[in-house]
Amino acid sequence: MDINIVKTPKKYESMADEVIRELLGLLEELLTVQERAALRYQRLKQKSLTLKEKSDRSSEIFDKVCKEYAEVIAGRCTEKEMVLKHPSHIGQTAEYAYIKDEYAVDCTVSRTDTATVITHFQSEGRGGKHKFVLKLVDGRWLVDAVYFGFEGERRWFYTEL
Repeated sequence: MDINIVKTPKKYESMADEVIRELLGLLEELLTVQERAALRYQRLKQKSLTLKEKSDRSSEIFDKVCKEYAEVIAGRCTEKEMVLKHPSHIGQTAEYAYIKDEYAVDCTVSRTDTATVITHFQSEGRGGKHKFVLKLVDGRWLVDAVYFGFEGERRWFYTEL
């Protein structure tokens, strides 16, 4: 992992480590939930069940994943982000799987209570990036918004954590 502190006044640079550590810890926990969900879905596909049974079990798995996700992000996101409470991506490749490989992090702390972290990674042969906006609330850095984009493009798409 390559970490860059960008466009951050000297007086806020010491905050960058805390912001990055907090965010990456959260992403690691979310990745674990995503990987377990993918494994559950994979096992379900291998079972000889009727379409109705698979649908019911799939719904149970999704509900369980949403519950686990909500438990992980509780107290680590602002109310705005907590409203969503479920993963934006549950599939074969976990959304944050890139944190196990090579990726780069750009961190900007623009004020004493606001930071932006952009992760740059390769996904399916194309460069992708996530932008996380964090707010300092009661002494903790909380995720306030998440965006997805492609390298080489300026456009960001709002997504769920």
